[in-house]
Order: sequence, then structure tokens, then C-alpha cells
Amino acid sequence: MLLKNVSNSYNLLLSLAAFYTGINILTGTGVFSEFPQEWVGKIPFNSWESIAIFGILIFGFGNAIAAIYGFIKKGRKIFIMTLIMGVLFLSCMVLQIILLDEVFLATVQFILASSLQLFLGLVGLVKTRLISN
Repeated sequence: MLLKNVSNSYNLLLSLAAFYTGINILTGTGVFSEFPQEWVGKIPFNSWESIAIFGILIFGFGNAIAAIYGFIKKGRKIFIMTLIMGVLFLSCMVLQIILLDEVFLATVQFILASSLQLFLGLVGLVKTRLISN
């Protein structure tokens, strides 16, 4: 039960962070004021706004759905959802490194965050599997 609550809370935290970051990007302030021209053609986005919308839709709403589902329902599906979101998050970060051939501090932080999400999902699946047997 504790692992489920930790996983749900972490999914909620990642959701709120995605919404917060997406909104900051959409306001276009600070480092998000000008899209790096050297990225055009290397990544599937051509503006900060498109990245923000992608992040809000996939990671904001995706993690929110996982968190809400986990707080409402019982069972191991929450760990599967957590694992899927972690794989998606980590995959996007690895793809970013491959496409840009560069690693940023935020990328490292996101890799750590996605790794923790993967860990929670995997441990939850293993633990619920062992309990059910």
C-alpha cells in the first residue's frame, strides 16, 4: 500500500511539474524566449510552444491520469501505467540526446526522474506479482 501511494504521489508530482514547465515555456520567458535555430530540422519540433504542448499532453495529462487512477483503483495496473510513463519519459530523453548530440543539465535531471519512475513501476509489479503468488 505504501509503494502504491508513493508511486501515485510521484506520478502526480511529475504531472504538476510537466504542467508547470509547459506553462513556463508557453509564456516564452527566460531561456524559452528564443527557440535555438540549430535545433530546427534535428528534432520533430520547430518551436518552444510545440514542445510545451507535447509535454503537457503526454506527460502532464498522462501522469495525471496514472495518479488519479492509482488513487481511485486497487491492483497492479497502476504500476504498469507508471512503468509505461517512465519508459516514455526516458525514451524521449534518450532520443533528445541522440538527435541533438548534446546533453543538458535538465536532460540529466529528467533521466534521473524517469529512472525513479521506472524503478517504482518495476518494484511495484514485482512486489504485487510476488504477493499474488
